[in-house]
Amino acid sequence: MTRSKAPAFEQFRALVERDPPLQEQLYRPDDPAVFVALVIERARDHGLDLGVEELATAMEAKRPAFADENDARLPPPGWLPVQTRWRGQKLDVDWAYLGSRRLCKPFFEESVGSGLSKPFNRLFGCSTPIEALSGWLRDHPGLQPDGFIFHMSRCGSTLVSQMLAAVPRNIVISEAGPIDAVVRARRNRPDLCDAQHAAWLRWIIGALGQARSRQERHLFVKLDSWHTLALPLFRRAFPNVPWIFLYRDPVEVLVSQLKRRGMHMVPGLIDDVFGFDASQASLPPELYCAQVLERICDGMLQEYAPGRALLVEYRQLPAALWTDVLPHFGVPCTEHDRAAMAAAARYDAKQPELPFINDTSAKRNVATDAVRSAARTLSGLHARLEAVRLGG
Repeated sequence: MTRSKAPAFEQFRALVERDPPLQEQLYRPDDPAVFVALVIERARDHGLDLGVEELATAMEAKRPAFADENDARLPPPGWLPVQTRWRGQKLDVDWAYLGSRRLCKPFFEESVGSGLSKPFNRLFGCSTPIEALSGWLRDHPGLQPDGFIFHMSRCGSTLVSQMLAAVPRNIVISEAGPIDAVVRARRNRPDLCDAQHAAWLRWIIGALGQARSRQERHLFVKLDSWHTLALPLFRRAFPNVPWIFLYRDPVEVLVSQLKRRGMHMVPGLIDDVFGFDASQASLPPELYCAQVLERICDGMLQEYAPGRALLVEYRQLPAALWTDVLPHFGVPCTEHDRAAMAAAARYDAKQPELPFINDTSAKRNVATDAVRSAARTLSGLHARLEAVRLGG
């Protein structure tokens, strides 16, 4: 039998793509030297001669494209979009192999980070144009989202996502960079029409929402806080998917943000999302952060629709998850599910190795006069949210 004249490594890559057990075996080593030795051994099993230097060069090379305008090859099952990159006006999606591993960390980047650093993904990682996802999803349909989680920031959304992730039936995508890249795609593609933008969002969420085990059957997507301003996009893409909005007393949110600001609270990082002008960047930090919170909440209130949306105040947690949120999403909750979620709520959402400590009083005690003054500009907004939640 005459072998293909393609380079030995390309032949071996093709073998790996078609062999899930081999992918899993090669994924396991963390030590690059152990990994390279295993690759060479497995290649020899298939009559292919690979060298250490050849593999080292391949591991440092730019990710090859699984698909482009002239090639319909796409990632096999077990792969997940983990990052995106703009190439001119084209958005490329970087994929990594995770197999059947669940996304259980507080944030998406934490869940995929260890996998990205694996020698396997350095050698076999790949990229596709975002348009290629449409065809890929025809063969690998993802789960339809059961619910979207929008939030004010620092108000219990990570607690909610961690509680949901405690149930093995649930996939929870928590603030995934690829979703944010699609949401903000018009920075690079101002010509992107509404219909195509919505299609991109459906594709990236469909690719992220792949069931990686027979147990997984529900999909929840927690968004970044500024994504309330993109609610029209989400409603176009997923008109029938319910959503919630979590919020908290502004004093407590501001204290948390000023202690360690999120990227959306730092002037100059994503100002374009909020439509701020240059003068707002020079505001005192308390006032700047308050204006960000106001834009986030206003974006939600403009799109609020009874029945489709549910407001949840921080003090309602954790019980609201099984009394209000899951019924709103139309997802059943067994006693076993409730016990698993209640157990998760006993730990710090962002540092699950630590016990949960209610910090409401501590935050209010350390609030400065400047924070309280900035929060007063939002007191009417918080009262409005409460009135909507309570049906007033």
